[in-house]
Amino acid sequence: MLEFIRPRMTRPAFPILLVLILIASAACRAQTPISCPNSKGYNRIQHIGGYSVQVSPGVKASPTDQCRGVVAGPGGLRAIFARSWSLWIDDITGNDINQGGAPDVVFDSYTGNQGCCFEYTIVSLGKSPAIVRKIRNQVPLYFRKQPDGSIVIRAGDGAFDLFLPSRSESVLPQVSLRLEGSELTDVSDEFTPEYDEKIAKARDELTPAALGKFRSSDFHQQMYVDQRETVKRVLTVVLNYLYSGREKQAWQALDEMWPPADESRVRSLIVERRNRGLLAQLGNP
Repeated sequence: MLEFIRPRMTRPAFPILLVLILIASAACRAQTPISCPNSKGYNRIQHIGGYSVQVSPGVKASPTDQCRGVVAGPGGLRAIFARSWSLWIDDITGNDINQGGAPDVVFDSYTGNQGCCFEYTIVSLGKSPAIVRKIRNQVPLYFRKQPDGSIVIRAGDGAFDLFLPSRSESVLPQVSLRLEGSELTDVSDEFTPEYDEKIAKARDELTPAALGKFRSSDFHQQMYVDQRETVKRVLTVVLNYLYSGREKQAWQALDEMWPPADESRVRSLIVERRNRGLLAQLGNP
């Protein structure tokens, strides 16, 4: 439930080194500029479309309410729209992200491993400020302005983090999303050339010898730990076909390159991950 609060003096920022360490870690794959609570001046006010937007301190050391995303109207009434362990205002703020005719603010948050890693709260600054969408992912999202002025939301599908290879070798297929009102749609097929570049590169790096060895491998003996690069390249081909809307080619590539005795298991795992990843958030909330 949206909570309104009375205007008050903002408390100074307080240093918590653990936040900086974890947010900057490779495990989280993120770097956050001017974020609460670890950056000096994070609580500066931004003025957008007649509103004041700010990140304010919440409950010190709270795992879910240490930082707050606040919007205040011309009359001074302030409302909390986001709460998290660490929080900052995205650079895309001030643009019309959901094509609703009004500027939006995006509160980015890192949850400190409380459930999902990253959560993005998109608030429309129309006549009555309101949350139009929340998006969650294990790795950061990026908001990209297109030549026509629309905004595309891009990210690797975090559901594939730690899928078969190690974290540093995980293949996170790119997803491109567009927000219309509160409806999230998949527009990844608009970027097919990018997927094709990755597919072509992976295929070029797959030598006949490496692929032959992989095809004859038994998952139950070594779990492919001696062939990580081959696994990564094959998954790159399969997942980039799949996420660019070419499902038939994806499963054909899997059939041609994966060990036959293990193909059914891996296909089921891929479908399961995809069904609970970013694409599970399509449509209206």
